[in-house]
Amino acid sequence: MHGENLQKSKKILLVEDSRLTAKVVEDFLHKNGYETETAVTGEEAVQKISGCFPPDLVLMDIELAGESDGIDAARRIIKSRDIPVVFLTANTSGEIIDKIKEVKAYGFVLKGMDKAALLSTVEMALKLHEANAYARMFERLFENSLNELYIFHPNSLKFVAVNRAARKNLGYTIEELSTMTPLDLKPELDLRSFRKFLDPLVSGEHEQVLFNTVHRRKDGSRYPVEINLQLFDYGGEKLCLALVADLTERKQLEEEKRCKEEQCRLMLEGIPSPAWLVSRERRILAQNKAAEMVGTKVGGYCWGSIHGTASLTDEYKISLEKTGSPLPGTRCYFCCGDEALDRNEPINSEVELAGTIWDTWWIPLGEGVYLHYANDVTRYKKMEEELRCLSVTDCLTNSYNRRYFVQKLEEEIERAKRAGSKFSLIMLDIDRFKSINDRFGHNAGDSVLKSMAELIKNRIRKIDTLARWGGEEFVILLPDTTVKNAVRLAEELRESISRMDIPGVGRVTASFGVAGYCPGDTIDTLIQRADNYMYEAKAAGRDSVRYMDECE
Repeated sequence: MHGENLQKSKKILLVEDSRLTAKVVEDFLHKNGYETETAVTGEEAVQKISGCFPPDLVLMDIELAGESDGIDAARRIIKSRDIPVVFLTANTSGEIIDKIKEVKAYGFVLKGMDKAALLSTVEMALKLHEANAYARMFERLFENSLNELYIFHPNSLKFVAVNRAARKNLGYTIEELSTMTPLDLKPELDLRSFRKFLDPLVSGEHEQVLFNTVHRRKDGSRYPVEINLQLFDYGGEKLCLALVADLTERKQLEEEKRCKEEQCRLMLEGIPSPAWLVSRERRILAQNKAAEMVGTKVGGYCWGSIHGTASLTDEYKISLEKTGSPLPGTRCYFCCGDEALDRNEPINSEVELAGTIWDTWWIPLGEGVYLHYANDVTRYKKMEEELRCLSVTDCLTNSYNRRYFVQKLEEEIERAKRAGSKFSLIMLDIDRFKSINDRFGHNAGDSVLKSMAELIKNRIRKIDTLARWGGEEFVILLPDTTVKNAVRLAEELRESISRMDIPGVGRVTASFGVAGYCPGDTIDTLIQRADNYMYEAKAAGRDSVRYMDECE
């Protein structure tokens, strides 16, 4: 059955100038399942095999009409195509046989022989050609493999074949290697130690053996290799195949990786504060000693799931309870946000724990790897807060300054417009303040200003805003307060101020003006109205409060 399947798929070019012979052979081949095509001359045969669908075999008469005989035509065909040629001949002289051998034909068939012999020769030629094709394919694979391949006898250890990659890397020729053994290439191994690898293969204990060693080139240089040994049968004997991988590049990559890791370690250790290398999934890849003191571990996570939040470890809480003060390098868990990570941009977040503020930064180092480090910025944050306070505070009285008050008043007006809420202003001025400076000096005047500001701050609510408006003038913003309640507060403050005894000065008084917000008011109109009422109080004899009950 296998022969029938083989025959049905094959096409034969029959080259024969005798029409009768051609007809007989063609009918016989058709009967046995072959496709056929005929040619009369050698030139026609060469032309037909150059087409898109060449035959699988050429059955060639040696004596042909035309300029080329069968031998010449076969030589041209074999040179251009890998097609088996079988000759038909009535002449078996020594000269003819030599010519047939010269062109490497797959045999010949005598004309007039039994047709079974013709069929057998054709089948044998097709199978032999297929076997040769496979052999050539494996030979090319062996020779052109990028890995080093060696075939040697497991007993004598003599090389049978060594491929191009091995010869090129070693620097030896085929002739030189034919007299050598694997031991000539492996300075680390002697016969006894090499046999320890071979014997388990020969005994059948293992199908393959894998080990690492070193190869020595012809020039004496060495390179690391990984060797895979296997046994196979060839022609009734056992041969050993060694697949050798040059590990030089892999070792270089490993060394480069080691160097990068060392550089990374030195870089992390060079950062005085806690520092980590972190994956996109927030797993710690590496960290410095300062980070170890914080309590994080390589392979673990130190970030939670809510941006800007943090929590303390149990160890920290216990220590905090015992010592009453925060530990250096407080350990916390926080997240810097997925959006920032996706943008692959440096970002920072701020965490505050037990009075210690850490400013934390992400810097992308490559695809999916980030450098994260934390700096204790408590001192800088304190300075920042002090500067902010200075920008909104009157240094002498420690109340807010005029600029900050205008900002708060603008916000309150907008809130009143949206929500329809009410609020009021109190403006006060210390009576005869110039005479205080003239009689007692400016230090005494400063003491009066500070004492008055302190008294007012101790009385008003947290939502109220006290500001020094200028010289000896103060203004108070009272959210959600009617004019009636603001007047009540102003009278209370007036009485408290008049009863206050200031060292080196004695008693002082102040005049008050109260104004409530009316729809359409601006900062200027509201301030002006309160200021007008205050001057009405001064005109009425000072130490009094003036106001208007309702909006005009």
